[in-house]
Amino acid sequence: MKAYYKGKQAVNHAAHAGALQLDEELLSEGIFTIEPELAFNMATQYMYANLRLDESGNPTEQSFLRERVELLHFEVLDTTLTYPYEYSLSEYGYSTTFNRPAVIIVIRMKYPRIFSSNNPVEWNIIGSSQLVFQ
Repeated sequence: MKAYYKGKQAVNHAAHAGALQLDEELLSEGIFTIEPELAFNMATQYMYANLRLDESGNPTEQSFLRERVELLHFEVLDTTLTYPYEYSLSEYGYSTTFNRPAVIIVIRMKYPRIFSSNNPVEWNIIGSSQLVFQ
């Protein structure tokens, strides 16, 4: 469970880092929205650093993981939607309400079992974060 907790924490921090990446051009017009490319780059950078993965998602020698982490889903919800927005990602059994633009991340993480004769434990970990402003 400690491995799951570390993975969940890394995904949550990554989603939050992504949600902080504002589109500066639209911000100059008073529109608060997330810039998708910056959000993706910052989110994956945070996640990979926290899980000690290389730029391809493979574990480094310092990582507690032994298998590649798969980024299954990355999505930025922007200002074209009407908020509050009921969001659903049915293939992963996830739904929530967002009040502002947001970032959603889903990864697949595998962790080896204690006894090598068993398959590794595998989780789909979901994290999301809304745009933060005061």
